This record gives sequence, structure tokens and C-alpha cells, in this order.
Amino acid sequence: MTFIYRGKPGIKFHKIILIFCMLLFLFLILPNNAEAEAAGAAHIRLEGQVDPGQASFLSRALSEARAEGVEVVIIEIDSLGGFVDSALEMRDLLLREEMRTITFVDQRAWSAGALLAIAGDEFYMASGSSIGAAETRPQEEKYIAAFSREFAATAERQGRDPDLAAAMVDIDMAVEGAVDEGRLLSLTAGEAEALNFSDGSFADLDDLLAERGWSRTDLILLEKTFLETAAGFVTNPVVTVLLLSVGLVALVGEVLVPGFGLSGTVGVLSLGIFFSAYLSQGYAGLGLMALFLAGILLIVIEVFIIPGFGITGIGGLTAVLTSLFFIFPDRALALRIIVAVMVLSVLGVFLLIKIFGAAGLWKKISLESSETVEEGYISRAARKELEGKKGRAITPLRPSGTAEIEGRRVDVVTEGDYIEKETEIEILSSKGSRVVVKKLDDNKNKEE
Repeated sequence: MTFIYRGKPGIKFHKIILIFCMLLFLFLILPNNAEAEAAGAAHIRLEGQVDPGQASFLSRALSEARAEGVEVVIIEIDSLGGFVDSALEMRDLLLREEMRTITFVDQRAWSAGALLAIAGDEFYMASGSSIGAAETRPQEEKYIAAFSREFAATAERQGRDPDLAAAMVDIDMAVEGAVDEGRLLSLTAGEAEALNFSDGSFADLDDLLAERGWSRTDLILLEKTFLETAAGFVTNPVVTVLLLSVGLVALVGEVLVPGFGLSGTVGVLSLGIFFSAYLSQGYAGLGLMALFLAGILLIVIEVFIIPGFGITGIGGLTAVLTSLFFIFPDRALALRIIVAVMVLSVLGVFLLIKIFGAAGLWKKISLESSETVEEGYISRAARKELEGKKGRAITPLRPSGTAEIEGRRVDVVTEGDYIEKETEIEILSSKGSRVVVKKLDDNKNKEE
């Protein structure tokens, strides 16, 4: 089949070449999902308190983004702050990351959240959002100095004004045109952009994506798993207090109610959920869990095996309280939780005793049998009358053993001699539970 040109020869061919070149030019200069499709882009949302759980999630999400071959990660932030240790860990993750990071403040990036925002390679804010107010707790000079320098170093590393960053932490820091001495620096999206502290502001994240020719459907969404979300709920201080209180009260309830039933199951499950959540979120290691369980075991031994409340019980209680204190990342928070758990637990146990009585507990910590005369036992008062009586050893005395005195079994001890079984003996003295005996032949020789 022959293709026939009509009109002047070569005109249509030149037009085809021209159109092809124009399309190629447009293809090269227009965004082709600039990095979202070709290189890959991911979206991570950090919302709520900055804590070990958030740090663990960010680390996992960044690892997954690298595994997907992503080169750009957009980190959306909405946080009122959190724990300094976790913030520093997350800041280090962002600064070490080889992928390009874009942080976007959705509503607020206060305190620890501000440190994460300025750690991005690019930093943008939504209209109406704010950043700053990174006051330390406690407000001691060493904490203020250390945290303000972390802010300054992070800003300097990413090409931002370190003085503005430090003024968000240090109330004594003054920056001309931004904040006076005696006030912590907080900035709106417009103020941050005007001071060249941020790289710009947008109506929302979609506006930022549109400016780059992206959409949310182009991004790889990296979200928390169900277990991470559930663990985050459990590590809420209120939920933590309830779980610990229910667990401890339920275990005491198992003592009050005979058999291992509903109460014991609830207790084990409550404590199991508590430790599973805190272990998975990075709050604690197996060592603290082992210390807590060892403390519970010592308390059980004190209650059921060793009478009274002595070293074992005190050691168990100390182990439990110590493990709980070091599980929580903040000392003040740890003390509040421990006090709340102790108060609720005491109230819970009191209610259990009022409802079910203490009969079950008393039954488990007391002897069910009686040491009666009919069973062959002799009271301490009656032992004084044994002095001078004769009997026989029914076990070898090395030097302690058992003798039969007037048809009754008595625990006895010699003065150090060995006396064989079935040897005739005589009681020399009886003081309290100590009954001292000698061979009957020795006594006779003595009289001679």
C-alpha cells in the first residue's frame, strides 16, 4: 500500500517533526508527577503526643518508605508536644535520612512537635497553623540550655535561623523583630514565612501537593497498624491507671474467691495488655517486665508462705514500684500514675472485702488443720511438765529428731550427741519449743 502526500512535497512531514518536538519539550518541562510517580513519594502523619510510640512508628514508616524505593517523604505534623527523649530520637531519624523529607504543619507544632517540623529538608505550614512554645518541664537551666541548643543546631543544619529556633525554648532569648526577652517565641504560618523561617505556607496539604503537580492518590500512605493504634490507646495515662488498678485488684479478688476463675483471668489479661503495649511501643524492655513479675512473686510468697510482712514483702513491693517508675518516660508522670494506681487498688480491695468478705483470704493464709491432743500434739504450756520424763527416740537424733513421750510425739534435740533410733531417752529441760534430751544410760551413770 502506497502513502500519497497531497499538496507541496515535505510540508506534512515537517509539521509532524515540529509537533513531535513540541510534545517532547512539553513532556520535559511540565511536571509528570514530578517525584511522586517517577521517584516515588510517601506520606506519614504524626498526630498527637510525641512519645516512644510515635518514635517507633516513624522509624518503621521510614524503613518501609526506603523499601518501596521512595525518594521523597512528606511528614504531616499536628502535635502539642511530648517527651524530649522521643523528640530527639525522631529528630535524629529525620536528619540522618537520605530520602528528602518535607515537613508540613497541619495545625500545631508546639514544643517537641516544633523540633520535628524544623528537622525537615523542606518545611511548610498550613494557613492558620502555629509553631513554637517549646517550654521545658521541669524549667531548670540545664534542660533549657540543652533543649534550646538542640533547636538551634537543628535549624542551623537545615539552613534556618538558629536564634529564632532557640527563642522557642529559652525565655531569656531576644530576637529583634520577632520576640522580646521574657517571652517564648511562637509563630503563625504567615510570621514564619515572613521571617524566612519556613519555606512557605499553603491552605492545606492538598494545596502543597497541587503546587507540585501531585495528588494524594500519587502518594504511598504509611499509616499506623491496628496494633500500633491499640498500643497507643493503652499507653494513655488514664487507660494505664485503669488497667494496672483492675489487674492488681482482680488478682487480689482471685485470692478472695476460691479457684482460678474470672477474677484471675481478668487480672492476668489486664497486666498482660499493659506490658504488651508498653513493650511494643518501646517504653520498656523485658528487664522491667521481669522485675515487676518478680515483685508480684515475692509478695505472693510473703502472703502465702512466709508469715507476717517482712523483708520478702517489702522487697516485692519495692520491685513492683521500681519497675513501674522506670517504665514511664517522665518522673512526674510516673509518680502520678503510681499514686493513682495505689489509691484505686486500695479502694478496690476494700470494696471486694466488703462484698465477699475476707474468709477466702484468711483460708489461704491460715492452717486448715488443728494441732489437737487427739492428733498427738502437745501444747507449749504442757511441755514444761515433760522435764524428767522418759521415753524413746522414734527417729535418729542428729542431734534433732522425734521422740515418743508417754504415747505422744515430741520434737526433741540432744546436747550435741548422736542418739540412735529406739534408744531410751530422758528429758533434761523444756523451754518453749526446745526440748533437750539425753540417753537414759548416761543419766544412770551420772547418778552412780
